[in-house]
Amino acid sequence: MKKLLVLNHKMGMLYDEVYYYIDKLNNIDTDMDIIVCPSDIYLEAFLNNSDYPVGCQNVHYDIDINNTGEISTIQLKSLGVEYCLVGHYERVNKFNEIPRIVNEKLLGIVDANIFPILFFGESESEDYKEAIPKKLDAYLNEVENIEFITFAYEPEYAVGTGILPSVSRIKEVTEFISGYLEKKYHKKPNLLYGGSVDSTNIKDIINIDSINGVVIGGLSSNIMEVEKIINMVK
Repeated sequence: MKKLLVLNHKMGMLYDEVYYYIDKLNNIDTDMDIIVCPSDIYLEAFLNNSDYPVGCQNVHYDIDINNTGEISTIQLKSLGVEYCLVGHYERVNKFNEIPRIVNEKLLGIVDANIFPILFFGESESEDYKEAIPKKLDAYLNEVENIEFITFAYEPEYAVGTGILPSVSRIKEVTEFISGYLEKKYHKKPNLLYGGSVDSTNIKDIINIDSINGVVIGGLSSNIMEVEKIINMVK
């Protein structure tokens, strides 16, 4: 089974870098599946020129047009966006996206037939066996067709910090997550790992049996780093 690489650019790219990035990415030799999640303002450029599926980093759960500065699932669908990130720790932490909001976004994304990439993870002080099921149950409330969700485990303390759990820890937690979702929701999840992944650790992480791929954060807006990461997997 091919491994999946999700590139979450965050705000890490300027307009004059976009087409160079797209061209370089299109010409990297890889067997990995790739999803690119650029800033909203570059969605159309990637949709029209990239060889890879495109995801949005954020969406509003309400399709009411009177939400200044937001983007709706209907707009994403009209563009041809196939994926959308939801529940990322930076949104939860910096923009106060409580579980109810994540749940409503997830319901809206699924209803629009867009594939969600659902982020979740525990803090350094939490017991993952308690924190993760509680979070997942809140996020997945009344959500049907969870087989269309890609789950992205990101321990909160690893997001943008350079702090990486050990391979054995990632394996332990992701095996627990997979088992929990299979038992509770009767579906084997498509499960990714994210949080401080780079070219120095990608090879060890990508070979963990309990994950189907990885999410690269801000580093992914640098095409030279992306190429280096992909080449380490070959």
